[in-house]
Formats: sequence, C-alpha cells, structure tokens
Amino acid sequence: MNILLNKISNSVYGTVAIQGSKSISNRLLIMRELSGNLCTIENLSQSDDTQRLLFYINMINTCGKSGILMILDANNAGTVSRFLTAYVVYREGTWLVTGNLRMKQRPIKGLVDGLRLLGADITYTDKEGAIPLLIKGREIRGGSIWVDVSESSQFISAIMMIGPYLEQGLKIRFKGDPVSLPYIKMTQKLMQKFGANVELNEGGVVILHGKYQFHQCTVESDWSSSSYWYETVALSDHAEIFIPGLYKNSLQGDSVLAEVYEQLGVTTLYENNGVKLIKTGNIVKKFSFDFIGCPDIVPAVMATCAALGIKSVFRNIEHLAFKESNRIIALSQELKKIGASLKKDKNSYLLTPVANVPYNNLEFSTYGDHRIAMCLAPLVLRYNKVEIYNPDVVKKSYPEFWDDFKKLKFADLKNDNKENNLTLA
Repeated sequence: MNILLNKISNSVYGTVAIQGSKSISNRLLIMRELSGNLCTIENLSQSDDTQRLLFYINMINTCGKSGILMILDANNAGTVSRFLTAYVVYREGTWLVTGNLRMKQRPIKGLVDGLRLLGADITYTDKEGAIPLLIKGREIRGGSIWVDVSESSQFISAIMMIGPYLEQGLKIRFKGDPVSLPYIKMTQKLMQKFGANVELNEGGVVILHGKYQFHQCTVESDWSSSSYWYETVALSDHAEIFIPGLYKNSLQGDSVLAEVYEQLGVTTLYENNGVKLIKTGNIVKKFSFDFIGCPDIVPAVMATCAALGIKSVFRNIEHLAFKESNRIIALSQELKKIGASLKKDKNSYLLTPVANVPYNNLEFSTYGDHRIAMCLAPLVLRYNKVEIYNPDVVKKSYPEFWDDFKKLKFADLKNDNKENNLTLA
C-alpha cells in the first residue's frame, strides 16, 4: 500500500509524542544484558530495530548453549548487526550474523578487524568485508587495538560496550577520522552512567576492566525523529508543535537540530518537559553546515532547503552512501522531482533548488529507507498532493510516524494499492 497525502491547511498546530531514542535504547539493551540486572527500561523504542535486537538478545540467552548454529538476522539494521557481532564474540555458542541484501552491502570490515585483533574467531562466509559472519564464541581477554572509524561510529560503540568485561580492559586507537563522533560520546556517557570507567580522547578510547551497575532508567525521546517535525514547521505558513521528552542537554548529537533550523525559520523554545517548535520565517538566503556528526538529520534538512528554494552546501555527508539506502543518490533522485539538483564538490554537496515551480501530484519512491520516506512527506505543504511509495518502511525507527502526521490535521492520508518497491544501493 502507498499513501496519498492531500494538503488541507498551511498551518500546523499540535503535540507530537515521539517514542524513546532508538540509538539510546539499543545501547541500553546491550549494557543491561551484560550487567545481568534485567530491570525496567522506561520509554524503550518500539522501532523494528530495537524490537529485533531485544528478540535476538533473548534468543541468545535461551538457545546459545545448545550447540546448534544460531542465525541472527539483522535485516537492514546497522546497530543490530554490529552490536550483536561484538556481543557474541565471547559468548559460548556458534553464531551466523546476517541480514538483507542491503545490509550485505554495508561495511563491517572495520569492526571485524578490530575484534580479530582481540582474538575473536570470525569468518566471512561470502564476500570479504561484509556479512554474513560466522562467529565462534570464545574467551577474549582484551588489550590494545586499532579500529578504522572512517565509515561508521557503530564499530567503536559495539566494541566499547563489551570493554568493561574484558579481563585486560580495552584500549582502542582510531584509524582515520571518526564519523558521527556524537554517537561515540553517547556510548561513553551511557557507559559512565552505569559505572564503567571510560576515557575518550581525539585518538581513541581507554576502558578499564569492571562491571555495569545497571539500574532502572528512562530513555530520552528521539531527536532524530523530530527532524521531520522541524521540517514540517519550516515548510508551513504558520506552525507551533510541542514535543515532550526532548531536552537541551541531551545525550543525542541530533539535538543540533535546534541550531540548524534556526537558520531555516524555526525557533526552539525549551520548556520543563519538552520543546516547542515555532515558525519564525527568518530564513537564510544561503545555507551551509557540516553534518559529519549528525548524518541522520540530513534527509529532512536537505528536503527543507530544496522546498524553500535555498542554495545549500552540505559538508561531510559521504558516509550517507552506507546507510539503509545510498541516501545521497536517493535524495538526489527524489528532490530532482521538485527541481533541485545535487552535485558533489570535493568534500561537500551543493544543492541548487528551483524556487516557485508549481509541481503537483508528486510520486516519491523510498528505496526501502525509513528516513527517505519521512523526509518527503512534509513536502505536501508546498506541493499540495504527494504520494509516498512503500510507507511502512518508517517502522524501522518511527512506527507511529503516519499516526502522528495524521494527528496534526494539515493533510489527509489515504491508502493506494499501487506497487513500487524501488530499492537503491
């Protein structure tokens, strides 16, 4: 089923209650399991990724010592494949970490190389540098390793979380410049919150042997998911949206959205229990930002700039090619439908929009990528009628997205049975 969106108002008012952060939830699940203290995690993400990780953690506990090869299918979830790879290398059992076609194209070599330096028994069963991985769990004592951090911060986070449980502790030295450094800092802060001794510096991470003292906690609402509501406010004529559970002093690097969208006509008011997004209309003529630490907000920001007709420079977004889709190609193809062109210039991408072109009855493909689907939906505010193919992909990170979209009452949503399952590596 596709979704047909028809604009009914240029004004947007209301409250959107976003679920817990997927990134925080998935880290907490691994740390809770390592601690052995299975206490409650409040506001845990209901995303497909988090529920998949929870399912396999429970399966590992139930079946891990059976002597039977256990298949851990991450589908297209990067954190699931990478966190579980590090988690099972020293767990008794034999494991096959696999995923869908796109996941098999996404990088994992940096993680595997690092774990092998620690003594992990990992074999590529098909293509070198990609899943599936055959892992035979065995004792790992720890030590000093190099890890390539130029493709994904998840490699570092995955290894960091098992660090306290290695007898010799862990010293990770970075090879290359880390992408998405705020996610590594998130891992550090969460580990410290539960008693781990972790030191992070420009060159790497040092973790002392110890244990997590896990306790009941509540997950922050997801800043990444709020990017589509920032986009909605920016593309409206008048808007005020309240989002509970978001805070200025957040563990999430994507809280930089407030700074980014201040340039795109949206101001953020921090209240005791959340944030209020208000349309100001104070929009820059040219936009430029370095997204090396916040890649997940690029789709919403780029769609916003294209629809507002703002010439833009997006710096350090090359690693978007390794996400659920090749997001650079996906965004280029779909935003071309509203007259925007995206071209590479050294380490940047230049977005050149066409302003005030009356596109109507737009049809957008989603490439099997949740963030592509969600960033294209608010365009209905500018182009009146929009059709989104394969809208269920939003379940990966934000299963309530269409319900929340409907709740704000600025567009009608109708189902259509036209088929289009375009995917793009």
